[in-house]
Amino acid sequence: MGRWPRFFWGEVNHTSEPKILDKVKEIAKVHSTIKDHIPELLWHHTFTNPTFAIREALGVAEPTTGGRMLYTLVFHKLHPITKLRGIELFDVWYQCHGSLWKEGVFHRDVSPGNLMWYRSLGKLIGVLSDFDLSSLADDQGEVKHRYRHDLESFMWCFAWISLRYENGALLPVKSRRLDDWATSDAVTCGMLKLYFLNNLKEYRSPHIESLMWKFLVECFVVLKKEADARYHVGLQWLSDGDEQPDSEESESDIDGFLQAFKCTTS
Repeated sequence: MGRWPRFFWGEVNHTSEPKILDKVKEIAKVHSTIKDHIPELLWHHTFTNPTFAIREALGVAEPTTGGRMLYTLVFHKLHPITKLRGIELFDVWYQCHGSLWKEGVFHRDVSPGNLMWYRSLGKLIGVLSDFDLSSLADDQGEVKHRYRHDLESFMWCFAWISLRYENGALLPVKSRRLDDWATSDAVTCGMLKLYFLNNLKEYRSPHIESLMWKFLVECFVVLKKEADARYHVGLQWLSDGDEQPDSEESESDIDGFLQAFKCTTS
């Protein structure tokens, strides 16, 4: 197995990825659902001069609060999830994320580039990588990130991969209808995804296996029902002239939401 170096600028005031991975390793010791599904950090180094110190040294008139630190991390090289297809794609996606969430490690950056896998004794093992944007339970800010937010991201990843790749290879540009998602601003991307949800039939492509297409449709049915339910609750609060409270998310909420996807007939 090869090595994979990664370099990134992390926020100074944010819990560093090496520290989060230390927490993840401790959790993995007592949770079989996490063991083998997390990246193994082989080596790391933190450069000591944050960006605000560099700006100050250069005489750039910028605030001296905040800033970023340069991190170097080395992991075992893994395979990207875009190399999988059909039921394999489904099998590796949920193997450890929910357990980490319940233990207070919130990934918050579910994307195709962060979903990896390797093969061990003939079995596909999914790995959730890139914890640089993750947070711990006591790091949450004013805006709470919920488990359903990450789970919804998984669903969009499946659509993105299934409609843009065939047998692990990227389709020709003319056959890729979702490329605009990657180049649009947040508001425009939201509108494009809403159109996608309301017009799924237009996006059916001959290269997608029928089982995978059925799984995708059923997943988005679950998402749409859950979103509609929250929307109607919000309207009720609005009609009463009250502000909807930001209720806490329980473990049963997490289990129920995940089970709704796992129980799709595909």
